[in-house]
Amino acid sequence: MRVLLNDGSSRNIGEEDILYFSSYKNTIFVHTKEGEFVLPTTLSDLFAAYKCKNFERLDRSNVVSLNQVESYDSERKIVTFQEGEQFATVSEPNETRLRRYLASRKNNSES
Repeated sequence: MRVLLNDGSSRNIGEEDILYFSSYKNTIFVHTKEGEFVLPTTLSDLFAAYKCKNFERLDRSNVVSLNQVESYDSERKIVTFQEGEQFATVSEPNETRLRRYLASRKNNSES
């Protein structure tokens, strides 16, 4: 995936480095282990492109790589990632689906 850097140049990012996509003031960001970058697209287009790669829209502002989710904090309604500092919000309607996914992932890893 090609992303824009702050200086106007661009670079490629591997799918395995993506934690989540977010939208803020009509700008789309891709959040990676190395930082955040701007994408010239929409969240709907990203979700359509990455849904089959285990990305899920957890609220109106985030499309998250479920492979990168470390845990879910139900009080704060956020998922945290393996890298620890970054997080994404989860809407109440998506909470049940996320919990089911995390439970199935846990059961699969115990098998």
